[in-house]
Amino acid sequence: MGEVEKGETGMSDKIKTLLFTIVVTAVFTFLVSGINAALKERIELNRLVARQKVILSLFGLMPADKIIAESDVPALFVAETEPVKFTATADFICYRRKNATDELFVFAFSGQGFWDNIVGFLAVDAKNMQVKGIEFTSHGETPGLGGRISEPEFKARFKDKPFANKRQDGLRLKLVAEGAATRLDEVDGITGATGTSSAIEKIVNKALAQFITQKQGGISN
Repeated sequence: MGEVEKGETGMSDKIKTLLFTIVVTAVFTFLVSGINAALKERIELNRLVARQKVILSLFGLMPADKIIAESDVPALFVAETEPVKFTATADFICYRRKNATDELFVFAFSGQGFWDNIVGFLAVDAKNMQVKGIEFTSHGETPGLGGRISEPEFKARFKDKPFANKRQDGLRLKLVAEGAATRLDEVDGITGATGTSSAIEKIVNKALAQFITQKQGGISN
């Protein structure tokens, strides 16, 4: 009789342990899921604000001598910019300043880099057909080599470059060896990063061609 009671007690303890484990696991799973959901929302918000800051910067609305709080960026973005919808396709992401008299547009681009996808924004003067600025928001290029595309000195090489006409090679802008640019439609590439330079050349030319096609199709009302 004592052996039976001991066996039942042992079985009961095992069941209690199992139930306790299940409950603890469920509670922690719920907590982790809640934390992940909260973090996901925060991460998405941070990404959105980062994109908005890049666009505002390309419009000259984020001056270096003026500190703008992260929390104020979304309101500034809504107040100063507006999305542009072209007739050609609805999925072309493009912005302009509200009530602006110029033809400065900022639009997104993406394409395959040497290692990973390269994402960013271009600012162009559609009236004079010049690049006014470029920013890279995401890339996986090699630090110190292709990763130099994020450096201000490299990005400045695109400023005021004309893209109205195609070259004989079919390009609007040609990336050449660093220090070898002699024409207005040439941009110095990055020494030791031929693959990245070639990728940027393809990505930028494709983005400019897309913008021209969109602009020629007209803006939707």
